[in-house]
Amino acid sequence: MVYSVEQDTCIVMSRYRNGTFVNEECAYSATVCKQEYLAKYRVLIIQETSLEVHIRDVINRSVRIGSLNKGKSPERPSVSGKVADNLRRSEQNPQTSLTRFPQQSGVPVAIEQ
Repeated sequence: MVYSVEQDTCIVMSRYRNGTFVNEECAYSATVCKQEYLAKYRVLIIQETSLEVHIRDVINRSVRIGSLNKGKSPERPSVSGKVADNLRRSEQNPQTSLTRFPQQSGVPVAIEQ
């Protein structure tokens, strides 16, 4: 299941509402977070074990990097500004053949045969 930022925010806010400080660390109950989440989003059908894993992931990410964003995806390489400009120019000229496209854009293209 894909969770929205609003849903992830609900989880993090639940942690802060219900957490307690133990040895200068915020301890929280994943069960309480899960109960609050399910009370707010009760129309959704979800596997509870999947939700518990997601709760821990969201809270760990928010503590580790201070954000709900996952950051860069390791599967998607970043594109340089030059390549992005070349791609924009290629969009303006849709008549470019697939054999010339990699040369003009700087982006390799694999063609299945």
